[in-house]
Amino acid sequence: MNEEPRWLTDDEQSLWRLMLAAQRKLDRVIDETLQRGSELSMSEFSVLVSLSEAEDGSLRLRDLCNGLDWDRSRTSHQITRMERRGLVVKNRSEGDARGVMVGITEDGMRRLQLAAPEHVESVRRVAFDHMTGEQESALRTYLEGVLAADNVPGAHGRSSGCS
Repeated sequence: MNEEPRWLTDDEQSLWRLMLAAQRKLDRVIDETLQRGSELSMSEFSVLVSLSEAEDGSLRLRDLCNGLDWDRSRTSHQITRMERRGLVVKNRSEGDARGVMVGITEDGMRRLQLAAPEHVESVRRVAFDHMTGEQESALRTYLEGVLAADNVPGAHGRSSGCS
């Protein structure tokens, strides 16, 4: 980082605050939609989507952690809470007694399928219905640039690791 701060201009500060407000609205809309329609949190939904897309509906905890870009502690606690609710199951990995496999349950899949239509409708309404193709392309380029930035703390994923 530079020693001398590169202060944001008034326009940049305004845009930054707009970006933060938009992110909060996206998070709130998605979370409230999921809670209302299926009593799932955004974190639970993310886990269930990852598991539902995996072969046999299960992943190693380490791979789930890496895929979600969460630290190991957060992932472990989330999975424990979801296991108590009957949404996932944890088992020892065959062939590696230290590894933990996480699988989606029938109830987890049912809740995911229940949540998906209303979730995607909310995403469409809040994020895409008012966006032109040109704006979508520009936003994609911008977000890819944000993800490619590697000159700041935290840019390389979780430092606590998921190994």
